[in-house]
Amino acid sequence: MYTWVSDTGRVIEQVRVVSEEGASRARGRVVSATHSDHDAFTIEYEAEISAAFELRRVRLTTATQDFERTIELTCDAEGSWQLDDPSDTRSRVGGVGVKDIDLTYSVFFASLIIRRLGLDTQQDSAEARVLSVDSLTLEVSDDTVTMSSDDEQIYGITATGSTTATVDPDGMILEVHGLSRRV
Repeated sequence: MYTWVSDTGRVIEQVRVVSEEGASRARGRVVSATHSDHDAFTIEYEAEISAAFELRRVRLTTATQDFERTIELTCDAEGSWQLDDPSDTRSRVGGVGVKDIDLTYSVFFASLIIRRLGLDTQQDSAEARVLSVDSLTLEVSDDTVTMSSDDEQIYGITATGSTTATVDPDGMILEVHGLSRRV
């Protein structure tokens, strides 16, 4: 079980990760109070993760005072992502070979990218195409993240900003400097 709290105290994320025969399942939630940029919201997620830290399926449900919306993203055998939206429409999103999801306001999904790229265990840099998902609208776009690591920190540039982070020995983020920390 992992819990992160934003430095402002307005955003909390908690996730439970269960390992099963090399793969993992995660179930979590991000809760945000009203902010000048957005209304209060909650986003719940369920994820299936391969032994190589590649996402296979992610179900997201966001809720505000005015609406609730759910989508499901599934990576097929060819490595393409399928999106099932609230109108029961299935469409292909992103390009072939996208393995990661960058969910706004989520520290957990950023940790998965770091672990899959191996940046928690070695000094390196990498660029990865991701499906970027907006937590409030659940809009999905194809994007790129750039990350690098040294002996002390992970440096990242995502669709929503530039950050530095420290990670634990398992590659899970301890702190995103100036934004959030694990408690």
